Order: sequence, then structure tokens, then C-alpha cells
Amino acid sequence: MNAIPFGKGVPAFGKAAGQGFGRKGGAAGEDSEASKQDGGALDTARTVLEAANDFRDETTAAVCRRVIEASMKGAQPALSDLRIINNYFQ
Repeated sequence: MNAIPFGKGVPAFGKAAGQGFGRKGGAAGEDSEASKQDGGALDTARTVLEAANDFRDETTAAVCRRVIEASMKGAQPALSDLRIINNYFQ
């Protein structure tokens, strides 16, 4: 059993990836929803980055940095990177 209550933030990350993670533009209602999802996805990536740094897992830390950088630039991160972050604590 996993003692870390991380699973609650992960579904938002997968949901954001399926709806165009990091996209800019659209209607005002879509922007507010997208910013909430991107914020949750960024929080998840930052949480995993912190854990990866604590465990000295440099490969996963690099994946997190790529996802964070892509989302800050408004680009779509690689699906493989999103899967690694999504499954980190499982």
C-alpha cells in the first residue's frame, strides 16, 4: 500500500494532458478552466521534481524540468514525459 496521498492530484494531470496541456487562447471560460488544470499539472510536476531531487533521481528530475519548461512556453510536453510524472509514486 502507498502511504503517500499523491493520487488525488494525478487525475487532474492526466485530464490536462488530454485536453491540450499548455495551450494558450480560447474563450474566457476555457482560459480559466485551462489555467486551473495547468496549475494542477505544474504543481504535480513540481512535487515530483522535488521528490526526484530528494531521491537523487536525475533522470526523473530532467523529465519534470522538460514538462515544466514546455508548459511555461505554452507548448505540449511529450506524452512519455507526462506518463513518467503521472506514475512516479505508484
